[in-house]
Amino acid sequence: MTSRERVVTAMRRRQPDRPPFDLSFGYSTAQLASIRDRTGADDPCDYFGADTRMVWPGPTRLSTDFSAYHGPLPPGTTIDEWGLAHVPTASTDADHAHLEGFRHPMSRLESVSEAAEYPLPDIDAAYRYEPVRAEIEAIHRRGLAAMAMLECTVFERAWYLRGMERLLLDFTDGSAFATTLLDRITERRMAQAEHYARAGADVIAYGDDVGTQRGLLMSAGMWRAWLKPRLARTIEAARRVEPDVLVFYHSDGDVSAIIPDLIEVGVDILNPVQPECMDPAALKCAYGDRLSFWGTIGTQSTLPFGSPDDVRREVRTRIETVGAGGGLFLAPTHILEPEVPFENIVAFVEAVKGRYA
Repeated sequence: MTSRERVVTAMRRRQPDRPPFDLSFGYSTAQLASIRDRTGADDPCDYFGADTRMVWPGPTRLSTDFSAYHGPLPPGTTIDEWGLAHVPTASTDADHAHLEGFRHPMSRLESVSEAAEYPLPDIDAAYRYEPVRAEIEAIHRRGLAAMAMLECTVFERAWYLRGMERLLLDFTDGSAFATTLLDRITERRMAQAEHYARAGADVIAYGDDVGTQRGLLMSAGMWRAWLKPRLARTIEAARRVEPDVLVFYHSDGDVSAIIPDLIEVGVDILNPVQPECMDPAALKCAYGDRLSFWGTIGTQSTLPFGSPDDVRREVRTRIETVGAGGGLFLAPTHILEPEVPFENIVAFVEAVKGRYA
């Protein structure tokens, strides 16, 4: 099987020759440097033979001035195309660059007109997807599966702009501000999903972290009222273009309470299925006829703190309990931090590349 055939087969819940895998969340700066030092390879996915490659929109041509939405900002702050200010913190260093602070540009806004007029980026613009089709075609020529990301699809992007506390209060109050903001983001995500489907992506990855390790960070009812219909619209947009595209949904934490809802709106694949707070085998038993599972190898437990034998054992367990009949894509559940020994990465890949019994 080619990698692309393997991914599609497994994610459609049929038996592949082996489980597909990748290192999809990436690597800390120190981990990437360590892999390069040990292997001489600039691309760990190529070196280890991962089955997927990610595609992203091309760069924006806009140059929006967001200074009116921010007060004075600390040295080293950068502002992205959404206007979110990324602020260095005491926990930010070269090894943990994602541990940064945010300054939310819409936190001080009050009126619906302000929500409607805020300058969102042109993530929906056709020109940004002109290179994507060629990238996907090149990935397919290599026999790999192409995965397209709608990063921080609706909820995360909204709270990045508004601030989580303000946004959840908006939800509680039934705020027209939140309705306007979420709908504007959703419209852009719908267009983005259409572009990806038209370009030939095998998997479109949606994602919003709505879970803690003890359950949802809001009530299931609140999620169903504010986020479920908008997720459904973004999935419908892709499927209008390509009915067979695989839909992947990411949320860290325990999202057990909304798994039936995710299936209902068209999700094919759940990620990352953190074993520290969700039981992959139990989820397979409950939903394996309707849902596939991507991830399942703990980056809070086995990968950083186990031995290579522990890693191999966890991979074997997943294959036996989740992989039977297909429906399993093996991957770390988050970024490979500096604490993950190189030997454990090698053990993971070698164990995955074994054959089903």
